[in-house]
Amino acid sequence: MKFLFFGLIFLMLFTIVDDAYAIEKESTLEYNILPKKIHENDTVLLEVYKTVRGQVLLEKSSQLKVESLDKSIIDVVDLEETHDYKVLVKLKAKSEGETILYVFTEGSQSLEIPVTVHGNNFPKHISLDIFPNIIDTKDNHQGVLSLLLTDENGIPTRADKDYLVKLSTSKSGVVLLEEFNMIISKGDFGIKQIFSGIKSGTVTITAKSEEFESSESITVDEKPERTIEIAVIPDKISSSNNANGHLIAQLFSGGSLIKATEDITVYFEISSDSEVINTSLETNSLNPAGYFQIKKGQSWGHTTFSIQKGVIESYTITGTSQNPLISVEEGFDTMNVELYGDKEIKFSSLSILADGKRQLIGIIYLEDENGHPVIASRDIVVPFTASDESVLIETSIIKKGFNSALVYGNVGYFVPSDKNIAPKIQNSKPIELDMHGFSKDSVSIKTHLSSDIFLKDEQQWMIVFMESSDGNLFRIPEGQQIEISESEIFQVDKDKIEIFPYFVLIPITAIDTGVEALGISSGEFETSVVISSISLKPGSLNLDYSKKLFNGIKDSFVIQILDSQGLPVEIDEDVKIKIFSSDPSVIDFPKNVVISQKSNFVKLYATPNKSGSVEVSLVSEGLPIVTEEITIEDVTPTIQITGSDIVNEGESFIVSILAKQNGAPLQNVDVTWDFVGGISTIYDEKTGSTGEAVASIIATSDESVKILTSINNGPIQSAFASKIIKVNATTQQVLEESEPQNSFKKPDMGGFDPVWILIPGVIGGIVFYMKKKSK
Repeated sequence: MKFLFFGLIFLMLFTIVDDAYAIEKESTLEYNILPKKIHENDTVLLEVYKTVRGQVLLEKSSQLKVESLDKSIIDVVDLEETHDYKVLVKLKAKSEGETILYVFTEGSQSLEIPVTVHGNNFPKHISLDIFPNIIDTKDNHQGVLSLLLTDENGIPTRADKDYLVKLSTSKSGVVLLEEFNMIISKGDFGIKQIFSGIKSGTVTITAKSEEFESSESITVDEKPERTIEIAVIPDKISSSNNANGHLIAQLFSGGSLIKATEDITVYFEISSDSEVINTSLETNSLNPAGYFQIKKGQSWGHTTFSIQKGVIESYTITGTSQNPLISVEEGFDTMNVELYGDKEIKFSSLSILADGKRQLIGIIYLEDENGHPVIASRDIVVPFTASDESVLIETSIIKKGFNSALVYGNVGYFVPSDKNIAPKIQNSKPIELDMHGFSKDSVSIKTHLSSDIFLKDEQQWMIVFMESSDGNLFRIPEGQQIEISESEIFQVDKDKIEIFPYFVLIPITAIDTGVEALGISSGEFETSVVISSISLKPGSLNLDYSKKLFNGIKDSFVIQILDSQGLPVEIDEDVKIKIFSSDPSVIDFPKNVVISQKSNFVKLYATPNKSGSVEVSLVSEGLPIVTEEITIEDVTPTIQITGSDIVNEGESFIVSILAKQNGAPLQNVDVTWDFVGGISTIYDEKTGSTGEAVASIIATSDESVKILTSINNGPIQSAFASKIIKVNATTQQVLEESEPQNSFKKPDMGGFDPVWILIPGVIGGIVFYMKKKSK
């Protein structure tokens, strides 16, 4: 039986040692950083402590080491051991950026702490924005150049001083800048200017200050080669005195009708197949040579000519121009007839540009069934009708004694799906106009912002423009208003709107912080843009503290001031804060604290008086009230002793204790045993993973065995309990110097059921005894 007893002792000892090792191996490092959001040049506090399975060990970590991956961002200043169970590490934030802190200690796994150090809201970059990045030298030749100071995250930020920014171009003579030196004044965040394209080519514009530099490219396109086409209407002209021919010139580029960007003079000369008509009155037509103009902003030019009475001939009109340099020809015939009538009305249309302007649509003229020109015998009024309501054709009148008249109209800004018009005359048929331009479906309204983040109380410019399906800017119809939806965050300064042919500059001021989708509309066109407004000024307070707080243990608290993005911000003047505790008996704070100028937080200390929950409120003028619920846990543990109430003298029995803190098992704490009236064969020196410890006892007294036990986890975590067990008693009078005990609970040795230890021990002992006996 001796072997059985010693086997049991060995197994218990092995179990206790193994479980203690497992607890030590399980322990992990936890941390707090106060404040949690670190600002450049701050000295902050790193708190490191141990936990086992989520429970705080109120003992300090030994041989703690902390290393920074990048000491230029944050570095370790000092390690302090002034706290009851935490190691306090002072850290110095040197510059903005991200790095990792490595924390390790003997017996615990290493800890990697990602750290972000935020900047001081000073400019870190200059952003050069150019809109549009493709222009031309003719019609769409203007753009906007913007400079914007931003922080490391690309967010606009105010200048901490005057910034002189010098602009340069990789090629000269391609674009024309209003100025090459721009100053972003202290307190501002950006500036803009208008530039123009003057010669085709691609150029890089560079903006450079002492600290920053940025470059962007822009292309100046020269429009495709322009050409002029001429038409003579009608192509058969009576040589009567009142018969006129119409000479029309139209400007094209790449096969499309375009507007002239300057007055273009077209010279013409009329010649016959047999001789050149000159200015001699004896042989010539009334106006054998001359000139007319395609006016700036128009796509067409017109003049009339007449022929001497009685001349029958075929003629050629030659049209020339210097810019563009062209020479074109068109022919017509004259007939010596003088027919009068009002029946056969013909209409010859021209190519038309959908630009919303009044323009020449075509010519109406009289002609008989044989194609001979006819003179009007009366005033002939010719109204027109159009299939699309956007097309408006003016009524035309062929005056008595004349054979033709001009037809004017306005087809709007967009090419309709149905382009048919018809004169309201007998037997007339619809005529499909040759329209140049874009349909409504192929044009959209868009916005451009140098940054979609606005600063509260500051003004930025939003560019609104229209774009056609070919990717080019579309000229905004004249008189078409840009409307922006109502907003409680953003306000449009309508008096400062700048209108350009291809875009509109709209000044918008952020009057509050937040995010909003603004609706933009112009006529039938709509779009929206999501923009946000932030404040670099103090926007809120935040209270940082340890994840676990215990009564009687002094701890650090930090009140930090943040901007609207939730980032730390240095303040220009002291901020006074009042602190209110809903229950000062649980924890109390100083009534007033101050975050000093050029700082972003204040640190204070408080010692909780007892466990419980309390609401703490922070009040400061101009900032939202912050209320935080803080929970204080009880640091004093409890001990419960479980064991037999009656034993026999000389009998071996087992007792166990259960140590808890705030209802959770208290693991790996030192246990002290003392016995009166009994001796211990083996006992646990520390609690196991379940917070339990066991002892095996043999009663030596014939009256009672008194068990005294205490746990000790440093000066802040200790407790005592005792139990008296009667020996050879017939009644159950139990005295216990601890809290009343529950009924007997099956003991736990180091967190394990002792039955599983006793059974193998008994079996091993019997086998050993039988083998010995057989010998």
